[in-house]
Amino acid sequence: MDYLKRLKAPKGITVHGAYVTFGRYDGVVAFEAPDLKKAMDFVVDIGIQTGYLIETLNAVPAKEI
Repeated sequence: MDYLKRLKAPKGITVHGAYVTFGRYDGVVAFEAPDLKKAMDFVVDIGIQTGYLIETLNAVPAKEI
């Protein structure tokens, strides 16, 4: 989890927080990206640098639905 503590976002990505969780998932990185391509690149980079198994979920503000 040291990687998550020093996580630096590339240009265009805003990290809202990195969280350690208990249960099925060990951690969550909440971030915002300008488009899906940048988001996918960021997630793949985290996976490559850490060796973590990655699962992504898109979040949409409830008021936009």
